[in-house]
Amino acid sequence: MNSVLKTWLFNQCRMLTGSRHAVLLTGPPDIGPYERVLYWPEAGFDEGILHKVARMALDNRQAVVNSRSSHTGPNGEPLDALACPLFLEERLIGVVAIEMTHRSQPLQRLVVQQVQLGAKWLESMLRTQKETARKQLVDLVYFMVAGLEHDSFAVVAREATNVLAERFACHRVSLGFMRYHRIRVQAMSNARRIDRKSNRVRAICDAMGECLDQGASVVYPASPDDSMQVTHFHAKLADDQQKAAICTVPLVKNGRAVGALLLERNAASPFDADTVVRCEQIGLMLGPVLEIRRREARALPIKVFESLQGGFAKLFGPSHLPLKMGVVLAALLVFCLSVVGTTFRISCDAALEAGVCQAVVAPQQGYIDRALVRAGDRVHTGELLATLDNHELRLEQRKWQSQGVQLNNAYRKALAELNRSEVAILKAKRIQAEAQLDLVKQQLARSELVAPFSGLVVKGDLSQSLGSPVERGEVLFEVAPVDQYRVVLNVDDRDMGLVAPGQCGQLKLSGIPDLAIAVTIDRLTPVSTTEAGRSFFRVEAIMESDSDLLRPGMQGIAKIEVGRAKLLWVWTRHLVDGLRLFLWRWVP
Repeated sequence: MNSVLKTWLFNQCRMLTGSRHAVLLTGPPDIGPYERVLYWPEAGFDEGILHKVARMALDNRQAVVNSRSSHTGPNGEPLDALACPLFLEERLIGVVAIEMTHRSQPLQRLVVQQVQLGAKWLESMLRTQKETARKQLVDLVYFMVAGLEHDSFAVVAREATNVLAERFACHRVSLGFMRYHRIRVQAMSNARRIDRKSNRVRAICDAMGECLDQGASVVYPASPDDSMQVTHFHAKLADDQQKAAICTVPLVKNGRAVGALLLERNAASPFDADTVVRCEQIGLMLGPVLEIRRREARALPIKVFESLQGGFAKLFGPSHLPLKMGVVLAALLVFCLSVVGTTFRISCDAALEAGVCQAVVAPQQGYIDRALVRAGDRVHTGELLATLDNHELRLEQRKWQSQGVQLNNAYRKALAELNRSEVAILKAKRIQAEAQLDLVKQQLARSELVAPFSGLVVKGDLSQSLGSPVERGEVLFEVAPVDQYRVVLNVDDRDMGLVAPGQCGQLKLSGIPDLAIAVTIDRLTPVSTTEAGRSFFRVEAIMESDSDLLRPGMQGIAKIEVGRAKLLWVWTRHLVDGLRLFLWRWVP
């Protein structure tokens, strides 16, 4: 808009004879402030009178003439100051103030009319420019929608060329993109297939390359102002098409040319400057969108190859110093890891178990009478743990005791009467009663549960089950010695081949992480468990030292020393083994 206003001000002052200086003030329509200033011919003169007259015209919204102002020309003649408001669609957009030689009132009215006519022409020009800008914006939005409407890049590119051909009255529009440093035609209007070996397509590629080499739009036939442009291949393509008019604009993404757009139409309708500007704007908006869609539509091997190619280009080409330094440092790190050795140790979960664990079971059916200990208590050999209710056993004991006395008296009476048969019967019954009495005594003795040896109660709490029945053989307590432990390791099946009896290691328990306990592998068992999708094997180890803080069931981490190995192998062995299994699975 500024260029239009500046051109209008220059022409208007040239048309008014006797014009000395001029000022054009513009701003937001009907709102102001009107502070954007254009001068003619140059700033630096005393424009105070012009600003004063301009403010009066803005306030009155009509033309104002200050006749015979205090300013005089170089020859001493008086000067007039004229100000005329400017409107666009009946909205005040600014004011023009002109300082000129003095003239009579009729001539002043003619000058005012001439300036007002010029203001009407300026209004028409601004309205035309606004409509053109709106049309260009509609075109840009339309082409952006066309570039995003379809999923397939081929369909998107063909649709874009068809729309361009329709909008700009072209008989052919071609779209090309760079591929391996060469331009390749990807789509042509009204053509589903492209014969890239044909002379016509090759000529189009040459014309696109000519445009990209110059880094600017190329129009053929060229205007006299563009005499420096090279249009050799464009002229050749135009001759093949019977003197067609050609316009080629580059497609740019992130400041880099990624392709070109070539439009061809009848020579009778050459591409003017406005059309070229519209094509360039469309290319600037459409180029990045189509380039992204094209890169997404590539096959996976091509994407991998081009990514590697781009990475090597950055690595061995100019600039990209951080990338090069990172690669050098990574190479040095890999070299150091492949040379430096360390003690290779396998980490695995570990748990502490008692070396011996004896169960205290219910010797007979009964009811719990007393519970004197529970899990976690230390006990000594023969210490009472719990008792069963023996009330019925004591009644049974009295029964057999009384029955034994009766049988003993009857036996003595039969001996006195010399009744041999009766003596034999009573003797057998007396022996039976004594056996039953011994059995009851044993049951009474077993009703008291005692510790088999000194140790720790690791299982059992009957304090909450007093009076509840128990069955014969039911486990009531488990007692383990406090000086006999074994370590159970859960070794991953991937590391099982590296573990052997006799290997040493260290154990740290969660409850006492500051204490490292030396262990020795004692036994490998073929028992495996599966947890979280992985298999583990049970490995038993012996502790070389003891501590009063140890308790059965404590868990921690154990590290088994296998031998010396390189750091690179230690950190990548699982990855290498996984790749080997993958290849073994899929390679025939």
